[in-house]
Amino acid sequence: MLLSNVSRGDALIVAIKLLIISSVASLNCLLIQHNIYTKANLGVQYVNKDLVRFETINFIVTILNIVAAAFFFIVFIVWFYRAYVNMQSLDTRLNDSKYWIIFGWLIPVFNLVMPYRLLNKMTISAVSYIHKNTSTRLKKFRSYWILLLWVSFLLIYLLRLYQYSIATRVDVMFIIELGIIINTLSLLTLFVFASYFNFYRKIEALIYKLEHENKDKSANCIELVRE
Repeated sequence: MLLSNVSRGDALIVAIKLLIISSVASLNCLLIQHNIYTKANLGVQYVNKDLVRFETINFIVTILNIVAAAFFFIVFIVWFYRAYVNMQSLDTRLNDSKYWIIFGWLIPVFNLVMPYRLLNKMTISAVSYIHKNTSTRLKKFRSYWILLLWVSFLLIYLLRLYQYSIATRVDVMFIIELGIIINTLSLLTLFVFASYFNFYRKIEALIYKLEHENKDKSANCIELVRE
């Protein structure tokens, strides 16, 4: 029996919006920071009070961005777990343990592959189910969505590691510019995920509707046999 995933999906939409807003704010702070350092190198003088105020704002934005990212990650795991369990009840080919959705993020090396593998298998299974049981043609489906998300995640992860490893050895301008690249890539990845999620949620609703219609028909058949 399929379990509703609507409330989790609604929460994930909120989490995506909050993360986009905080990421834009964080990127904006980095651009301002880059502008300040550029002008300072050209001899422009800044009032210390204004710089302290900006650093305070930048610190608050950074904290909010971390909180938004943590909220997004938790809600995503909860939504993904329910979505995978639902598809697993319909497709026996999804034989990977549902607990990999949780622990797959915690184990080194596995966390770079396993979550995306499960997401890809779940999506293919859902699309196949729709094609098999309805005449609906999913024109908006993009097979490269998951691959693009995976590659983007790896790039962000590796760039962030590189940024932390050289933070004390290179010019601060280079660190800021690298931060701008990472944040821009993160935003683009988030938009790709939002597009994917919007698509999958529609499939999920259609599958849920089909299963309940089939259940009602089965119940009616049982009643007819009893009569």
